[in-house]
Amino acid sequence: RGRPCCVRACASKKGPSPTGSRKRDESFSTTRRDVVFALGLGLATTGGSSVALAEEGVAMTPVKSLPKGAKAQQRQEVLGLIKDAIKANVSDDYVKCLKLAFLDAVSYDKGAKTGGANGSIALFPDELKALGLDGELSTTVSQIKKAKEEVERASKFPLTISVADMIVFAAYYKVRSNFIKQIVDKAKDPTSANVILQGYGNDFPPPPLGRVDAEAPDGSSLSLSTADLAQRALGNGLTAGNVTALAACFPTGTLEEVESQLKEIDGKFAFYTKSYQQSRQTVTQTNYQIDFAAGFAKLSTLGAKFDVERYFHPIPKQGLPKKL
Repeated sequence: RGRPCCVRACASKKGPSPTGSRKRDESFSTTRRDVVFALGLGLATTGGSSVALAEEGVAMTPVKSLPKGAKAQQRQEVLGLIKDAIKANVSDDYVKCLKLAFLDAVSYDKGAKTGGANGSIALFPDELKALGLDGELSTTVSQIKKAKEEVERASKFPLTISVADMIVFAAYYKVRSNFIKQIVDKAKDPTSANVILQGYGNDFPPPPLGRVDAEAPDGSSLSLSTADLAQRALGNGLTAGNVTALAACFPTGTLEEVESQLKEIDGKFAFYTKSYQQSRQTVTQTNYQIDFAAGFAKLSTLGAKFDVERYFHPIPKQGLPKKL
């Protein structure tokens, strides 16, 4: 509950339902002062970070002992910084961001336990060159790295965001905005669009945070054919529905071209392609957007190693609620 999503709604594949549709996407606008006041710590009035407070001898609660509520608030802060930095610095369209995230993640070799969503495609330029995509995606990589720098600069606490996380969240926020635009563009007027977004949108929760960057280039090589990429994704645990929903991520053509290629591979791909093409003609695009979200959630964790606690910071013990 309270998860940030593409649009505030709970529409299901059986049809739109307004039940539980009044959640608001406020979590990403939470300010540091709001965070502190919510925790009852009074930290916002101290004029310093947790590092400064520790230096002044204030008793601090270490990261490993932070309450769940404090961790959740700090996670939302980091996501807010990422969202703002991507909006300000990543001007390339959602398709390029999706391609980058897809290629980084689908490199996972399940047998060898190598590759995956570890940022190597942006950290080691030879990977993009080997795929022949450096000309198409190198600017996207530069923009994402610039956004990463802004996140770290904007944080009031020591923070080093992984490139792997930035790649995933650039794709997430870009496609999320596109999904909203698709619904708005199909509405007859702004008022109708707002009603649809608030009452009948599609749940698209953010991926998990805390990916660890690769220390060396991925050893496995990718074949840039739709059939080979689809098979690799299937081998890594994605379903035919997941793969078809993620057709926009493939670097082998436009969405329509990739879908046509997938239909020739297998009857399951043909079934889902027809379903998603029909769904995209509707106002809410429910089946397509929800299945895309599910596929992207799986993709974003392929082979990823997580250490989310490195994004947290200690907080003063004073003001923490006492255990009952």
